[in-house]
Amino acid sequence: MKYKIINVPKINVCYFETQLTTSHQKNFSIIQGHWKKFNTRLRINKIKFDSEWEKFGITTKTNNLYFYQCAFYSESRIPQFEYAHIPAGSFAKFTHTGPLYSLSKTINQIYKEIIPSSPLNINFNRSVIHYERYDSRFNWNNQNSIIDIFVPLQKVKAL
Repeated sequence: MKYKIINVPKINVCYFETQLTTSHQKNFSIIQGHWKKFNTRLRINKIKFDSEWEKFGITTKTNNLYFYQCAFYSESRIPQFEYAHIPAGSFAKFTHTGPLYSLSKTINQIYKEIIPSSPLNINFNRSVIHYERYDSRFNWNNQNSIIDIFVPLQKVKAL
């Protein structure tokens, strides 16, 4: 799997969060159910997107606990959601192509094969572990569905 190093500006988001476990198998079910709740919350609050829509799945770590945030871009706070931002910085951008149910296989490949054998300078003490970007190329369990995965890179200090 190939990746690109890109600079991403700060992304302001409204999000809905749930806690994860350390089991990838359990987390898949937790995340799947959380997206359903998130999308229901969007409908209830009449939040709609145009044809250039984007949603984000953000995995974070705080005090050795993992969380998953379903999010969307927003310049302002919306009372039914938390408000934060994905920090600007350099990211390794990976692209998952295939059905949603195989996304965890791609993420495992990124962390267990690609990153360890690459020159990527990952900050292992980061709060944003990675985020997924879903857009009009996403099509659930279609073989041609595309999801971008962004892993933050360590900031290099200037000499």
